[in-house]
Amino acid sequence: MATVFAITPEHGYALAAMAFTGLLGQWHAIVVGTARKAAGVPYPNAYVTHEDAEKDIKKYQFNCAQRSHANYMENLAVVFPLMVASAPLYPMATAVLGGIWSVGRIFYTLGYKSSKQGDGGKGRYQGVFYNIGQLGLLITAGMSVYKMCCPQ
Repeated sequence: MATVFAITPEHGYALAAMAFTGLLGQWHAIVVGTARKAAGVPYPNAYVTHEDAEKDIKKYQFNCAQRSHANYMENLAVVFPLMVASAPLYPMATAVLGGIWSVGRIFYTLGYKSSKQGDGGKGRYQGVFYNIGQLGLLITAGMSVYKMCCPQ
């Protein structure tokens, strides 16, 4: 027996959460570009050396902004498929959990970017709650897969 679901208006919220991740990626690019300009880091350099970052707070914060963006991309590669797998059966949960993830990523980036030299980038912990959304999406994706593959 096949699992059947209908596309409802609630699926629009799940799609909105997914689309917002694209806007968030563009925002990260602006954050990094602004930090790059402030620090005077020329292209194609992805990061400044540890020695230069220890001497100049703007260069340190550029490294933090760049690392935050990279961490966002690393996690997006996990979260986006989880949203796609969750949305058919759990559209509102996908929307809420995706929203928690995205807001957490904003706080993560802003906190990381405002870190001070010698603190190990601890400002990023302000957004660590993004993991709640990510874990929730892992669970709802697993539930969707189970319901679709193992119908009762």
